[in-house]
Amino acid sequence: MKEYTFKYQNNKGGLYFLSGLLGIPFVVLFSSLFLLDYVSWILWISIPLGIALTVYCVRQFIKKSGGKDTITVDDEGFTSKDYGRVLYSDIHSIPPYGAFQAPPPSMRIRLHNGGKLVWKLSAEAPKSAADVATFTAFREELLEHLKQQRPTTARKTNRTEVIENKGLHEQEKTSASPAEVVEQLERHKKRDFNYKYVAIPFGLALAVVMFVRSCGEDMIREHRQKEFEGVRNTILSMETNYEDNLQKAMSIAKTYARQFGPVFLFTNDPQAKIEFIPDIRGDASAPDIKVMGLRRLEDNEQLRKFVEHPDRVGYDMFVVNPSMKFSAIMGKSLFGEKDSPATVVYFAVYNPNKSLPSSLRSSSDTTFHPVQYISSINIPKVGKLTEAVLKNMDFVAARAILQKYKGTYFYIAVKGQKGIPSERFEELKKLIAANFEEQGIKVDGFQSKRFNE
Repeated sequence: MKEYTFKYQNNKGGLYFLSGLLGIPFVVLFSSLFLLDYVSWILWISIPLGIALTVYCVRQFIKKSGGKDTITVDDEGFTSKDYGRVLYSDIHSIPPYGAFQAPPPSMRIRLHNGGKLVWKLSAEAPKSAADVATFTAFREELLEHLKQQRPTTARKTNRTEVIENKGLHEQEKTSASPAEVVEQLERHKKRDFNYKYVAIPFGLALAVVMFVRSCGEDMIREHRQKEFEGVRNTILSMETNYEDNLQKAMSIAKTYARQFGPVFLFTNDPQAKIEFIPDIRGDASAPDIKVMGLRRLEDNEQLRKFVEHPDRVGYDMFVVNPSMKFSAIMGKSLFGEKDSPATVVYFAVYNPNKSLPSSLRSSSDTTFHPVQYISSINIPKVGKLTEAVLKNMDFVAARAILQKYKGTYFYIAVKGQKGIPSERFEELKKLIAANFEEQGIKVDGFQSKRFNE
């Protein structure tokens, strides 16, 4: 379990704020004007009294709206000192704030029982930097748990609560789905980025407008050409640096990947090859910038970090066919055992001319999606290999695609670094070939290849 402690603002002092800002001044002013004809000295009492009450409301607002929460996160939910115990399945929605409602990383959570959890923080406040960092860490932890709990939460939402309470069932129909709750929390992260880098304070925008008006057209015209050339050179420099950094990174990655040892490939695609590509992708939740030059800002930074420290990133094994413009990451099966001592054997099937069946797509989706399937199986490092290793749902699915669609390419690869010698791979290859022949799949066009040597 992880624990997070931070200071924040809530909505509990809202009544005092409205009273001090509108209620008390209006009541004091209205009553004073009404009684002035009867009590000439009423202002000597009402004005000090109004000021005192306003100061009291302001102090109460500061006292009530400020809070310090301690949150403990576990696998089933989290426990808040201020709001109590909340299960992930209790969350109705996490609606993001609007641009003028609350600054990021403020967050509010609505529960199925009608309750609301509110934490307001501002990244612009100098004294709240540590609290903002702690709260952001809690939000990231909450997002990871919601992603893991999504299937379980979806099942719980559609179960016994319907039997217990009909009215609650009607409320559940309009609640956000678990996937939508995760998406809402992702939008919170994007809002942090947009608020910090995109939003321009109104006062600054007004100052810029006044400055431009005071400079006059002559000054603007005089410097316009020089500024344009400077911007153009900066943009071209970003694009040029990106191409140079990309070539340098590819060269370093190819050299560094040699330490991963040889890779064995068995395939019916004569132009296929195996490569190792560094995982240096940017933040998937950040906005996609299309402007030339600016779009390379983060890319150049990622490439620079990789060139300096190529050992600090992960490497993905790709199967590539340049002529077909096909490439795919050789990934592990979702059903594979984690931390298994067995050797992982990766495989993929691909058919560039056949599309996915219409039953697997929505009726409005008319886009051509080539048939593609990627998974893996585990084989023991020692002992005789038998057909039992091929009696696997992932392998059977790949073999079924190979049987059903003519012209399908099959790829099976294994890393020599994992302790499997070439003789062991040859044994596996013969076992697969025999299995294919039994199922009526011709292996005459299959061939073995070695890469990364």
